[in-house]
Amino acid sequence: MHPANAIEIFRTNDLDRAGARHLQRRQRTDELVRVRHGVYVERAPWEGLDGRGRHLVRMRAVIPLLRSGTVFALDSAAAVFGVPRLDPWPERVHAVDAGIAHDRHRVGLTVHAGAPEPSGKLFHGAPFTALAQTTVENARRGTLADAVVGLDHALRSGVDRGELQRLCAAAGPWGSARLEQALMICDERHESVGESFLAARAAELHCPDWEPQHEFRAPDGRVDRVDFWLPRQGIVVEFDGRQKYEDPGMLGGRTGAEAVWAEKQREDRVRGRSEVNGFVRVYWEHLVAPERLRSLFRQYGVPCR
Repeated sequence: MHPANAIEIFRTNDLDRAGARHLQRRQRTDELVRVRHGVYVERAPWEGLDGRGRHLVRMRAVIPLLRSGTVFALDSAAAVFGVPRLDPWPERVHAVDAGIAHDRHRVGLTVHAGAPEPSGKLFHGAPFTALAQTTVENARRGTLADAVVGLDHALRSGVDRGELQRLCAAAGPWGSARLEQALMICDERHESVGESFLAARAAELHCPDWEPQHEFRAPDGRVDRVDFWLPRQGIVVEFDGRQKYEDPGMLGGRTGAEAVWAEKQREDRVRGRSEVNGFVRVYWEHLVAPERLRSLFRQYGVPCR
């Protein structure tokens, strides 16, 4: 369970004016943070939350404002699922109501007109859209890279590609070009946000023939797998981040130094293969600056525009 789900929420009540004034005094002394009008949380746990956690708290704050049948959607449903994202989590909460004809806006809350496909689960008693619809609808609204990151997460989580394609076909023309392009790029073999981001950037730079998670097999049976393989050029492209050397889940009991040494040995084995002509390491700093990535690719002979 995310820590945001356990944070205590304090609400003002029209029938308890003294209690409301007490909460307001606590806010003025910085003990409390006002999440929205009449809704407060203690400052210490709030400041310990990441962007997703704060969005989840904002969702809890607006639940009394939702009509029966209203379903959390878009960024808000993505927060419940833990869908990774490149941009900061928004302050505005999103929901969908099949019973209204036009979108409705309140402070910190937008209720969209639409036809939600609920996940069948509840967030503090309120339904939220299924992962497939959540990622498809967000893909229509964000950047290409954001779309690929979200759709890759859905595929890795077991969503069928056919279901994503069905929702894409039913989504209508708005945002459809970006969505269709993202569906062509996304691949469950992308194992991290960085790899998904890199695949999207490579498509934007018109890099051809990228094969994710290519395996090189040695005569002794050892297998070395690389993030991306360009077979025509004989070039390996790897996304490299600090996480693989620091995250205990990725270290698998090794120290950071042992992980670095194992990575160096793997790279040496791959570079030593006759079909490999180049080995390119891409870092996050390249992904957030496409011109920097283009320069890196040109330096190592990766075809791009």
